[in-house]
Amino acid sequence: MLTALLAGFAFATQSPRIHCVSDISQEFTFYMDGRFYKQYIGDNGTDERNWGTLWKLDMSNTNLLVLASGDTRVPYTQKTVSFVKNYVQNGGGLLVLGDANAVPEGKTLPLQAVADAFDVHFERGAAATPLTGKAITIQSKIDFYGGGTLRLDAPFETLVQDAAGKPVLARRKFGKGNVMIGIRGLFGNRPDATDPINASWISPLLLDVVKGKPVNPSQPIKGQWAELTKQVGPLTLEFHEGTAKYADAIAKEYTAIRPHLIEITGVEPSSGMITRMLMLPTGGGGFSSGERIAIGAWWGDYPNHRYPMVELISHEAGHSWVLPHPEPVWNEPIATYLGILVGRRMKMPEADETLRNAIERARKEDPNLDKIDINKPGAPNAVVWGKTYYIFEELERKYGPGVMAKYFRTKRKLVAPSHKGYSMDDCVAVWSAAVGHDLFSWFRSLGIDVDHSRTDLFQKGRN
Repeated sequence: MLTALLAGFAFATQSPRIHCVSDISQEFTFYMDGRFYKQYIGDNGTDERNWGTLWKLDMSNTNLLVLASGDTRVPYTQKTVSFVKNYVQNGGGLLVLGDANAVPEGKTLPLQAVADAFDVHFERGAAATPLTGKAITIQSKIDFYGGGTLRLDAPFETLVQDAAGKPVLARRKFGKGNVMIGIRGLFGNRPDATDPINASWISPLLLDVVKGKPVNPSQPIKGQWAELTKQVGPLTLEFHEGTAKYADAIAKEYTAIRPHLIEITGVEPSSGMITRMLMLPTGGGGFSSGERIAIGAWWGDYPNHRYPMVELISHEAGHSWVLPHPEPVWNEPIATYLGILVGRRMKMPEADETLRNAIERARKEDPNLDKIDINKPGAPNAVVWGKTYYIFEELERKYGPGVMAKYFRTKRKLVAPSHKGYSMDDCVAVWSAAVGHDLFSWFRSLGIDVDHSRTDLFQKGRN
């Protein structure tokens, strides 16, 4: 029987080193992009991510594979299940985190295909709290975000059970390796990794799971990037076998969107930006590093609904126009505003609806949009976004069509790449130069504390 003590647990000097790969190919989550490692492995090992087709991953120097989440749109293929099973059979450690309640009634949890290979079934319903250790001694309350239970159809060892005696975490030997399978709610879920729940007893368990496969600490473990590509003009589209079915449609969207962004901003993307676009297996949005943008492949229920995807691509791509100097308070809102403008130009009624709703939400907290300083810490998010849109719309009304292009062209001209920072004072100075009118008093009338004396760009723009 495995015993893990919460208080004073001391690892032997010969404790195995964990070489972990967290898989984000079946469903992308920011949590699995390094946060799981931070919470449960840390000094006990190292971590990489798998972004590509899982069965193609080099696992030769890996002894822990973590599978979590999973989306029905990217099912585990039989080739992937066989790959995972063989990896464990040959000594690898596997951690499988799922919850049958995570998918709608009538659908099967994608991870069930992997669980089936090890004779475990994720059961629907709610585990009864409190949870207790069974084959392990846990000396404090077990934290649990909720979820279902497990049905064990093989000689597993139940590590944690619910109040009704149903397993929620179990492990078994399989070939030369070990499998630990449990309900996702036993582990942290915050993208900022501030909730390492149960780490004091989970981390020792992981050290035990990997004992079947020694690794070479002097050699790096290998993650994997999305391995398939498609060239779309100057853009390289990146995807894997599970997201390949979305590639052509999203490439077509980007091809249609790019000319609108150039027309709206009056400039090309900043030098070296937006050369690659990654298809993420998620409906949960995307991110941008400037050079590369990443797009949730079925954001907004794409392709059934098109506008959310148009807005998302425009938003993430828009960051590549804004750089190298991110906007001050409205760096995210201005990106979405570009998406709204693209939607307008593509005759999508949802664009104006999005704009109108955001401004209305802002007015609920700042009725005349002239009191709350959006540049101050703690400003309500609804006001930051809604007032931003209101300001841009007013600038368009006051200074004519194409005012956003005037701003972007002026910013490129006035703000050198070497310029240190980019404050709200800098931003208003650039807007003033763009429209040929001192806008500082107008911004102050909206409750925003700006002053031309705090920026060298105001005088530069007047010269």
